[in-house]
Amino acid sequence: MENSQRLSCVFAVAGGIASHVLYFNRFECHMYGILYLNTLFLSCAGSLVLLTKLYETSLVDAIGTILTFAGCYLLGAYSSLLIYRIFVNPLNRFPGPWPARLSSLYMPTKLGNSDLYYKLQALHQKYGRIVRIGANDLSIIDPDVMETSFGVHSKVTKGDFYDMEAPFTSLQTTRSKTEHDKRRKVWAPAFSDKALRDYEVKVEVFNDKIVRRFAEFQGGPVNVTKWFNLYSFDVMGRLAFGKDYGMLDSGEKHHALELLSESMQALALMLPAWIFRILVAIPGLAAGIHKFSKFCLDELTWRVENARELDEKGTDITSSLLKVYEGIDRPQQDPLLLADTKLIIVAGSDTTAATFTYLFYHLAQDPSQVKRLRDELRPLTQGEWSDKEIRQAQHLNGAINEALRMHPPVPSGVARLTPKEGMRVGNTYVPGNATFIVPQYVMGRDESSYQNANAFVPERWYSKPEMIKHKEAYAPFSTGPYGCIGKNLALIELRTLTARLILEFDVKLAPGEDGHRLLYETLDHFTVDLGGLDLVFTQAAIE
Repeated sequence: MENSQRLSCVFAVAGGIASHVLYFNRFECHMYGILYLNTLFLSCAGSLVLLTKLYETSLVDAIGTILTFAGCYLLGAYSSLLIYRIFVNPLNRFPGPWPARLSSLYMPTKLGNSDLYYKLQALHQKYGRIVRIGANDLSIIDPDVMETSFGVHSKVTKGDFYDMEAPFTSLQTTRSKTEHDKRRKVWAPAFSDKALRDYEVKVEVFNDKIVRRFAEFQGGPVNVTKWFNLYSFDVMGRLAFGKDYGMLDSGEKHHALELLSESMQALALMLPAWIFRILVAIPGLAAGIHKFSKFCLDELTWRVENARELDEKGTDITSSLLKVYEGIDRPQQDPLLLADTKLIIVAGSDTTAATFTYLFYHLAQDPSQVKRLRDELRPLTQGEWSDKEIRQAQHLNGAINEALRMHPPVPSGVARLTPKEGMRVGNTYVPGNATFIVPQYVMGRDESSYQNANAFVPERWYSKPEMIKHKEAYAPFSTGPYGCIGKNLALIELRTLTARLILEFDVKLAPGEDGHRLLYETLDHFTVDLGGLDLVFTQAAIE
């Protein structure tokens, strides 16, 4: 019997090795974590019944036997895994922290402050342009990666990060290019030139509101982090659902803003997709995600139920998405539409609020920038004006570009997967089936891509082009087929409100404000949850 048990243990170890070599190391398995755990549990439970009932083994002995065999299987699987990662993995030739080659859980252990973009910057400063950050993960800031990864003819695909919330798959999170192209056609009418002109009229209502609210402070400190969040969420509600959340009117945050922050924070630790999916499935551990999903469902349901009345008032983004569901009852039950709704809310509020906050942080530090903007804008804004009149304002666009370069709304980049045959980044070969990110924050601060990279210099975008060494490095809205479909709408918001505020106010840091909270208390959770920033807006002199 003892020899039989030893032989069984050997087979269990061999089975573990074989499962890693022939299965887990060859295929994507992140979608099936719960299935694997259930299979292990049921196998152990079935074996327990078999040993105690059929072979009349005592309960204690049966449990000991099962734990031994399960342990041997796991020993074989994880020994094979570690040997591969330490000695065989082709990514081993890339520099990076040594523990990162053992597990993709290395980076999450370093992110207690939710500051991934700063951690990545430190790693690149130490190790170079391509850094190993996990067992199968790289971070790349070489500008040559952009066309290879995001160009029209790129063979690179999206990484398993995008399966975090499957089957709730949005335009952004679908990994199938065919499905993405199909969904993008559904979205396209919502961002046509005509739709954008309609949206601009609606945006102007909220521009008026926030200008009035800033004037009410009469030169007192304004927490712009808060107010730009209220503004962007109100605008998003109106453009997405035809709904006004009234945050600018009340000066209070809608509970959805807290839900949004709480749900996004789950991404801050950069957990592997398989672990994330297991944790989300455990009751209570992902309450924030589920509450925000419920909010999105409620808003979508409200929009569907009020479709006729709202469609008569004018276009909103959801109206375009709902057109493909004509004649279908309860379209809000479609996981794709619900995921797209969540995308609208996140992308339409978090990102623009962040850009406004960072832009005005830099403007407040340098009164000469405010004067240059005002001098440029005044001749362009005589009488009634719209985005069309200021669209080509060089310094305005340069200032917005600088804010986006230095503080991209998605600072740590998006996950991509190299093709099976691998790819080249400059002269460097990157093996196939490797996950990588291109952190825009780090690339935007890289002196090899930008001269005086840590300085806010709007002129680099028009009169000092020599300060941009690699134009392709700039991609805050991503680029190529997966580029942000709402880019032009975001720029309309950024240009028109910035122009209104600059024409109306001088801006400076509030007494005692040094930007520390904004720079060091901001949370990187794919998008950013900003730290506070107090600015003072005083009425500009009439010239």
